[in-house]
Amino acid sequence: MIVSVWASPLVRSARPYQTGDPFPQESPCCAGAFSFDMKRTLLPFIAAILALTLIAAGIAWAERRPQAYTPHGPGDLYLALGDSLAWGFGLDDAGAESYPALLGAGLVARAPIDLVNLAAPGETTGSFVDRQLPQAIGLIRQARGQGRRVSPITLDIGGNDLRGVERAAPAERAATVEQARRNLARILDELRAAAGPTADIAVMTYYNPYGGNPSVEDGDAFWVERLNAAIREEAELHGVAVAEVYHAFADGRFYTHTFILSGDIHANAQGHRLIAATFREALRYAE
Repeated sequence: MIVSVWASPLVRSARPYQTGDPFPQESPCCAGAFSFDMKRTLLPFIAAILALTLIAAGIAWAERRPQAYTPHGPGDLYLALGDSLAWGFGLDDAGAESYPALLGAGLVARAPIDLVNLAAPGETTGSFVDRQLPQAIGLIRQARGQGRRVSPITLDIGGNDLRGVERAAPAERAATVEQARRNLARILDELRAAAGPTADIAVMTYYNPYGGNPSVEDGDAFWVERLNAAIREEAELHGVAVAEVYHAFADGRFYTHTFILSGDIHANAQGHRLIAATFREALRYAE
């Protein structure tokens, strides 16, 4: 007890305060008692701070744990989001040949569902956050306010981020991929919060428009794989399905399923059919 420390012989033997001393002399035991008292006061506070820190870290870790994608099936509205691929750039009739149109047609054949395609050519993850995401959130909220369920939501985004730094130094390309990851995480967070837990969300990986070996560090194919790895990881952390378009376009399909032989990396009609089938498989929807 503090009282017993103060009552020790060391206190009684300390030199008493004398006139002229600037401050009363504090015996070593008094300082020890003060230190012990402060420890007793601070220890619970430190323990509480430590406990709160551990709880916060645990919550953050739990939020970043991988989540399995669980399909709930199509709802009343199919929302397509993304860049020029989802928009149908280069197709003769994007309204019928684009992968969102094809996927939507397959859904309508089974049950009534509306399709809204907000995709925009040239969209990056940054411009998506600024423009397309607020539009999507507003539309989702309006639909849910009318008692309608928005599902599925398909997304292709990030390819234009990488194309914008094709000739940049490796450090800039790495920073671009990391920023795209952060933007994608925000996009998936906000879409999930707006659409609710029963919305089926799927994001696609990109086919490699450059050729080459992805294992060759800092080559174009290497950075496509880095972007796709970021997409896969964020999708897994958010419980979102991944349409593996990268793998679907392997084995030379990049040359037969795009306009690359004409100098355009966009998918042709055959490519869009393959992308639609890949999304359908990822969402686990019957054909």
